[in-house]
Amino acid sequence: MNVKLISLYIALCVIWGTTWFFIKISLAGTPPFLGVGLRFLIAGLILWVVVFLKKDYPSLDKISLRVYFFFGTFNLAISYAISYWATQFIYSNLSSIIWAGFPLIVSLMAHFILPEERLNRRKIISIILGMSGVILILVDSGSLGGENVTLGIGAVAIAVIIAAGPSIYLKKHHRRIRTIPLNAFSQTSAGIVLLIISALTEQWQTFSTDWLNLFSLGYLIVFGSVAAWLIYVWLFSHISVTLISYIAFFPPVIATIIGWSVLGERLTPIMITGAMMVLAGVAIINL
Repeated sequence: MNVKLISLYIALCVIWGTTWFFIKISLAGTPPFLGVGLRFLIAGLILWVVVFLKKDYPSLDKISLRVYFFFGTFNLAISYAISYWATQFIYSNLSSIIWAGFPLIVSLMAHFILPEERLNRRKIISIILGMSGVILILVDSGSLGGENVTLGIGAVAIAVIIAAGPSIYLKKHHRRIRTIPLNAFSQTSAGIVLLIISALTEQWQTFSTDWLNLFSLGYLIVFGSVAAWLIYVWLFSHISVTLISYIAFFPPVIATIIGWSVLGERLTPIMITGAMMVLAGVAIINL
């Protein structure tokens, strides 16, 4: 990797490692669907301004429209809505740890779709190790207390699976997709869908206007959505889909440190073992 690639890779890891903290903070003052809907809609509108200023308009051929639809609907709207909703009931570091399994799911799916991303013995061992770690966390989730903890962890796991498919499809057709139009189209559409869902299911008057909630929302919009996804999709054109998915390894480490030191989030020994198995699976697949 050159300096630019390394710098953007590190920046994306740091951004995604800190977003879990701000998501947890924002959920205290914002309903989940409203929060993620505002995040994507405002970020999408900002990106549309960039699109028109750069005159970098989106392609409207059939394949490009499919990529926009799948990425916006599944990777953003559905996957993030589930993650936001589930993080109400579980620690932010648990959400980030489950999301660390993303590269394992991507590697498994890529085997069947991308000829150059076939499974080998090391990848298979990594997938088994990571999945076993997630199961271990689920089994011990009841020890944290709260009737929805297991449900929350399971929901995040489902969100990870849902998000993996569009990433594979994007990699397959990345040569015809430009970064800014993809993000503008996908985030705006996801934001609109989520705000409609929020209007039908949530009470907007519970939205808090205190500075911490607004700052958290602003951070998630500017860094978590605009900056992070621009970097993420740009990297797709320069490194393999498996390598880009390894970014999921670092955010849980950052999120766990922040959750432990700031939010007082403590994990049981069994959960820590499960987390280590997930991270070890991602590490092995990256060796």
